[in-house]
Amino acid sequence: MNAKLCLLRNEPMNKSQSPSSNTTHKFFSLLNRKKSEQQEHADVCVIGSGAGGAVVAKVLAEAGLSVIILEAGENHDPTTFGSYEPEMLRRLFWDSGLRRTRDGAIVISQGKGVGGSTVHNLCYAVRPPQALLDRWQVPDLSTHFDSVEQTLGVTQIQEADVNRLNAVIRNGCEVMKWRGVVQRHNRGACHTCGSQCLFGCPLSKSTQDNRTRIGKQSMAVTYIPLALAAGARLYSNCTAEKIHVEKDRVVGVSAQLPSGNLSVQSKVVVLAAGAINSPQLWLKSRLPDTNRWVGANLHLHPAVFVGGIFNQTIDGHLGIPQSFYIDEFLDMEKRSGSGYLLMPAFGSQMIVAASLPGFGDNHRELMERYRHIAALLVLLHDRTTGRVSINYKGTPNIRYRLRRSDKRMLVEGAINAASLLFAAGATEIMMPYTQHLPIKTEANLEIIRQRGIVPNDIMLAASHPQGTLRMGEYPGRSVVKLSGESRTVNGLFVADASLFPTSIGVPPMLTIAALAEHVASQIIESGPI
Repeated sequence: MNAKLCLLRNEPMNKSQSPSSNTTHKFFSLLNRKKSEQQEHADVCVIGSGAGGAVVAKVLAEAGLSVIILEAGENHDPTTFGSYEPEMLRRLFWDSGLRRTRDGAIVISQGKGVGGSTVHNLCYAVRPPQALLDRWQVPDLSTHFDSVEQTLGVTQIQEADVNRLNAVIRNGCEVMKWRGVVQRHNRGACHTCGSQCLFGCPLSKSTQDNRTRIGKQSMAVTYIPLALAAGARLYSNCTAEKIHVEKDRVVGVSAQLPSGNLSVQSKVVVLAAGAINSPQLWLKSRLPDTNRWVGANLHLHPAVFVGGIFNQTIDGHLGIPQSFYIDEFLDMEKRSGSGYLLMPAFGSQMIVAASLPGFGDNHRELMERYRHIAALLVLLHDRTTGRVSINYKGTPNIRYRLRRSDKRMLVEGAINAASLLFAAGATEIMMPYTQHLPIKTEANLEIIRQRGIVPNDIMLAASHPQGTLRMGEYPGRSVVKLSGESRTVNGLFVADASLFPTSIGVPPMLTIAALAEHVASQIIESGPI
């Protein structure tokens, strides 16, 4: 274990590890301090280590700035990722994967830990349509996309890696004559790849120069190691409690460690904790909220599961979970503000069981067909906007109720997903209603239209919260400038999906990372810190 890692983990070093007597003196001085009075100084404090925070930390550290990263979750060793799902939900997700909207209608999956949601996502590496970026009025991000893709090792998924699940979905798409494409991903060779990677990739690894890649290339094995190699310091299991401001300028962050309090004095703070936690911390810190835009404009990309039972074995839990998707119904050029993707979906037995309808013997009979199920997610490019606020404890309230037009769009998407599964050879369609309503013919699809989208009657899930600290050119309709800097607090920047002015409509990881690199460049260009 090297000296830097020992310092970060507060673990003892032996003499052979000591880089210098000065560093050793500082280390033992740190141990002798009162635990409740730990202090740090840096040019930049980055809150969050996911797709945005990791990128900002790496770029700024490599530019010569001193950087401290605060991460509320643990610093995972990928080799400890196991198959016991309750434990992995607790370790990798906020609220053990049970974070929900205020009415309980939508489950929101958000990563917690070094690397954020990139540790559990399924590695779609998608650039957004230029028409959407033009609508957002953001600067040209093409060089940033190129840089991010190189660091993450984004490559085209090969034909040999399209598993049975995705091949069946593609066959149905071809029968329907719809537009679909095999996607790109940030994943190295992984002979054990399967649906279990929803709970982290145990083989995930990358060399320091990123030339040798194995498994999922999350921020935890790419950008974070590069940031640390450039001198950044990482505190995991460290929850930011307040951003401090003096005379309209940020001066630091106070945080909570398992051993006590941490105070970070910095000239710049980058808020990259995600579109739920970032506005939560802003409001908890009582920072200015001009026009009440902080926490507003929440988009969720709500998704509904549509399953099909096949006579042949699918074994959707084996191989790369998502390699193909259908974008026939997402046309950003003609309808930039609405539409949906159809994405292959499957999971471990626990995840599938939670998505299937019915109870008791009825539910058991469906689960007995586990190896014969193929499914699609209808991922909505939502127009609905919600809001993140905080309660008296400072924890987030997430209000989001689908508008009628979005409900109609989800119904249309579910019917089209079911039609595709029938075209691919499904003998029965399953919808995640509270009761099992067998849909065995095209005529039965009217059941979906009649049932509609009723909160808590149908299971809805979301993993892409966005938009709650929106960027923009006009002060009256945005929280931060196009540079990512707050309009009301100098030196406070945002670098996560909170920035999105609208729903993005596609998997957001690459866009978050490219925007984060843009924000980092703006911090560097703004002058000496």
